[in-house]
Amino acid sequence: MKTYDLIIIGGGPAGLAAAVAAKDNGIDNILILERDKSLGGILQQCIHNGFGLHTFKEELTGPEYAARFIEQVEECGIEYKLNTMVMDISPEKVVTATNREDGILLLQAKAVILAMGCRERSRGALNIPGYRPAGIYSAGTAQHLVNMEGLCREKKL
Repeated sequence: MKTYDLIIIGGGPAGLAAAVAAKDNGIDNILILERDKSLGGILQQCIHNGFGLHTFKEELTGPEYAARFIEQVEECGIEYKLNTMVMDISPEKVVTATNREDGILLLQAKAVILAMGCRERSRGALNIPGYRPAGIYSAGTAQHLVNMEGLCREKKL
């Protein structure tokens, strides 16, 4: 079982910032576990500007903002695993995770940071009665389909 000083679950903006801050404060043995195929989290689908003013003192798009943090993580030599799903965290801080390359992973941590972000909830999860009309999407779903998947249909009049 491999041991880390810090395991961060989630490679979005909070997880990336936590990793860089931990490294800057003397923690060397860090692992980020991300279930998606890339680091950056929700920022990757937010192609509008308005990010980075406080942290980087300039206006950036979501992907540009994420890229800055990803670059810092790589410059610091912080290890990360993509496409990795965390299944359990024991009271002794043993993290059980899985991915296609490594299979089942048992990782011992001295500390764990949970930085998994948020998700939009569907009408059903909010107990709003009725049916969702076909073609009506939440803002986050629409952003993902258009900005990440490149799906866009023009309405012809």
